[in-house]
Amino acid sequence: MSRTTTTPPAAQKSDPAPRTPRGHKGPGNADTPLKPAGGTARHVVEGGLAVLAALTVMSGTGYAALRALGADGSAPLTRLVPALVSLAFGGRADLSADLTPKAGADGGMLDMLGGGGGLSVGIAGQVWAVPQMLTFLGAAVLGWCFFRPLRRRARPAPALLIARSMGALGVTAVLVPVLAFMARGSLSLPESMSDRLGKGGGLGRLTGGGGIPSLNFTTDVVLTGFLAVLEVALVIGLGCLAARRTSLPAPVALSRARLKWNPVTSTLTGIFTALCTIALFLALLAGAAAATGRDQTAKAAGALLLAAPNLLSAVLTSGLGASWQAEMERREPQGGGMMGGMGGGMGGGGAEGGGKEVDVSGKAVAGLPLWLIGLTLLVCLLVYAGYRTAARTPARTTREEADALLGRHVEVALRAGVAVGVGILILGLVSQASMGIGFSLMSNEMGGMDAGLDGSVGFPSLTGFVLGGLACYAGSRLRTVRDGRGLLPPRPRGRTQVREVSSKPGPRRRG
Repeated sequence: MSRTTTTPPAAQKSDPAPRTPRGHKGPGNADTPLKPAGGTARHVVEGGLAVLAALTVMSGTGYAALRALGADGSAPLTRLVPALVSLAFGGRADLSADLTPKAGADGGMLDMLGGGGGLSVGIAGQVWAVPQMLTFLGAAVLGWCFFRPLRRRARPAPALLIARSMGALGVTAVLVPVLAFMARGSLSLPESMSDRLGKGGGLGRLTGGGGIPSLNFTTDVVLTGFLAVLEVALVIGLGCLAARRTSLPAPVALSRARLKWNPVTSTLTGIFTALCTIALFLALLAGAAAATGRDQTAKAAGALLLAAPNLLSAVLTSGLGASWQAEMERREPQGGGMMGGMGGGMGGGGAEGGGKEVDVSGKAVAGLPLWLIGLTLLVCLLVYAGYRTAARTPARTTREEADALLGRHVEVALRAGVAVGVGILILGLVSQASMGIGFSLMSNEMGGMDAGLDGSVGFPSLTGFVLGGLACYAGSRLRTVRDGRGLLPPRPRGRTQVREVSSKPGPRRRG
């Protein structure tokens, strides 16, 4: 006699919808219908609008910073803001001027030689400094506007992502050179700097005047446009690697590089974004305090709006052994004889002597050296980065664990170390600054002045690789320990595991 098996009511229910593991959230769920991917024209327009929004935010922030610093009296802000945006892309500003001696008794030595302006002193210089807050805001706005609209759309074809990227790159190739071309005009120097370059040296004796009244500034249009296109391409590429809540083409989303590097790149990018956002918030607080009439607070707000990430980079890399030096030195005139004698005092120092050098990394804040503060902060951030990376890395299957050459924690540490080392190298390069100005007469160099902020790059990137690997290994181990003690909720199970659990036979009933 056959026995009829009655299925329990719990087993008759349909299997629950699969849940995506933490750290690998998809663009939507089963209850939310996905929007269509859209056509090619729509992706091109959205890519171009993302770049336009980024440039708008960069220009607005630069305008606010210059107003806070009181730079509107030196040159029109319609010229200075494009120059700041050009510097934010890595371009350089060229300085130039021609000083003609006064005619008459006070015309100086050149008037005696050339007679009423027959000779003039040529001034030429360059400024290279990256206001990283503008660069960060541009990259953040570009990434958000580029990838955010793809979050709840159907997975686009690779051609649509290429069209979206071409729209962004095309608008960059047009707008950024236009901004760089607008960055030209006349810059009035502060009285202290003008006197230091002029009266403090032999320039006043040559021209019979005081300091340097103004300098003409321009930017390199071709170099700025090329660097801007390159940086936009890098932001899009990094976004494709680090984005977690967006729909990407299957060849990109399921690529081997993305599956391996997405957890560590998304974690480190998020940490750096949080640090820069905190610095931006502090700048806004300082700006709000400046509304009460405190000039020093206003200048601090303007400086933070331009160079807060530069300061943060100097602090973090000081903990890795970087030696940051702020320097100012004279240029000695070339040659001797009469030209060397006339230009011997030029260059910004005169009788005051040569250059000055300040060890920024050796400065103390609240009684603690800067390198110790940077090292402590960096270790804490990297341990947390290893913890979050381990949480976002999918667990290996038994077969993957058997075929792997390295353990899971070692792989996380190596990838994190490489990412930290490359990031420290890039930050060390773009955080440096330089300014040079020289004086020439009849094609002969007659001195000048050089100033800048220099820091070592190679050794900090190596120590960053080692420290990043060790700290992230400790963070990954910490995640495993907390998981093993049951302090964290277990990972959600997939559809296959739910079916296996629900298909287990229940206890038999008698009767």
